[in-house]
Amino acid sequence: MSNNGFTFDPEEREIINNGISNTDDDTPEPKQQCFDCKCKRNRSIGDIWKKDKRLLRSIAVIVILLNIPFGRYILYPFLLFSTWIHEMCHGTAALLLGGRIVWLKIFPDGSGLAFTSIPSGSNFARGFVASAGYQGTAIIGGIMLMFRRVRIGARIGTAGLGIIMLFSCAVWVRNPFGLGMLIPLGLCLVLGGWKAPPFFVKELYALLASTCCLNAITSIQALFMVSTREIGGQVRSSDAHTMQELFLVPSVLWAVIWMLLAFFMTVIGIVFVLDKPSESDSGPTPVAVQQNESDEDDPWNVDIETTSIGVEQQ
Repeated sequence: MSNNGFTFDPEEREIINNGISNTDDDTPEPKQQCFDCKCKRNRSIGDIWKKDKRLLRSIAVIVILLNIPFGRYILYPFLLFSTWIHEMCHGTAALLLGGRIVWLKIFPDGSGLAFTSIPSGSNFARGFVASAGYQGTAIIGGIMLMFRRVRIGARIGTAGLGIIMLFSCAVWVRNPFGLGMLIPLGLCLVLGGWKAPPFFVKELYALLASTCCLNAITSIQALFMVSTREIGGQVRSSDAHTMQELFLVPSVLWAVIWMLLAFFMTVIGIVFVLDKPSESDSGPTPVAVQQNESDEDDPWNVDIETTSIGVEQQ
């Protein structure tokens, strides 16, 4: 009898139907490839550049600008963005405890303040709010990196951040400088995420994510040298010094913990990527195929703040 081009006698057919083949045919059995494979493959430097060129470019731009005259002025809007993220993390921590955000302020030197009110005056509650700035900035930066390849993720992320920024200006930001800088910045993020060409919005999103992660690392360095600083015309304690007063643990140790978290979330965001490329970047949809071992080439490939910032509380 004939089956898929092979000839079997009845006895042999019965054995094959039971899942065992005793045929002496030397023809190699077809190799079944996985359908919609998610497996990671060994990548060359070229593959890494192809997949993460936006992120690598963003990091290179930030590092270069930080080391040339007037480069910091070019990065100034992104410094204010990371300060806003830092202060919003303080405020969000208070909201999670059932408290409220009284006001947020952003200052020209890149520092900021979050004035919050929480129902419980326990050291744990106050410490949770005080430590949320650096921890939250690191976590948000890592999450943004993880979504950098998701289809329309850059658009949703950029526009969404702009909407939240504008909402915070309407409800919590209370100083003229903060409103004067964050409102235009929020509008730019919303319009950029909504209307900008795909290339531009993806570059902007990668730059925002990189700034958030790197600032979470670089701003913590100031905690090793500064326990207090002048913010908004008053001398205030840094977040690490506040934690020292609450828990009697040296401020340097808190700075080390937060810096390690920032490094950890940055690595997590780079390594563990939710990979859903956009339609323009993706090739044809893979299908299940059969391939003989003699075929060496794989016909398809699927890859699957801000310095030291204090917090006031009532």
